[in-house]
Amino acid sequence: MSEEIFGVVQKLPVNGTKKQVVLQCAPLLTGIKLSNLLNVRADQKEEVFKLFEGSPVCCRVLYEFRGRLSILLYRPGMLAAYLDREDVQKLMASFGYGDLELEEILDRIADGYQEHMDGKRGFPHEIGLVLGYPPVDVEGFIKKEGRDFLYSGYWKVYGNLEDTLKTFEAYDRARDYVICMTGNGNEIRDILAAS
Repeated sequence: MSEEIFGVVQKLPVNGTKKQVVLQCAPLLTGIKLSNLLNVRADQKEEVFKLFEGSPVCCRVLYEFRGRLSILLYRPGMLAAYLDREDVQKLMASFGYGDLELEEILDRIADGYQEHMDGKRGFPHEIGLVLGYPPVDVEGFIKKEGRDFLYSGYWKVYGNLEDTLKTFEAYDRARDYVICMTGNGNEIRDILAAS
């Protein structure tokens, strides 16, 4: 983040929840990312859902723990298309996800994530696929237990570094764009409408 963009962040005319969405979810807001996790306090849930009501982005609580929520924000069409890719389907099948519809997949992931947060099971790595991470990186993370990665940015990279770095740069540009748009008085709905 450049010094100029950092200055804009400090002056954003938005409250805490909107600012969190702007800073954590810019690639999703601009339409270049299919989903994003947003971690907020439980008392922010209604505000988050209201921000996206009637928009192309859906909200789904994945877990609630000690007054904190992890909300999956996603573009249903984009996410369904990604999960329908052959390489993604193959890895999802290895996690025990057969021929399921998007909502069924999200139900199972939410259950698994909640169980993980409650200490009842290991981490559900399939969430990486729901976040749009490349299957090679999800598999690499599992096999190497989060170590020996090529690069760490928006996720840990285990393969295809050159293309992934381009993706990370696009995400950074999206963040700067959304920060500037918000700094100029645009609402999240305006940014979604422009994407």
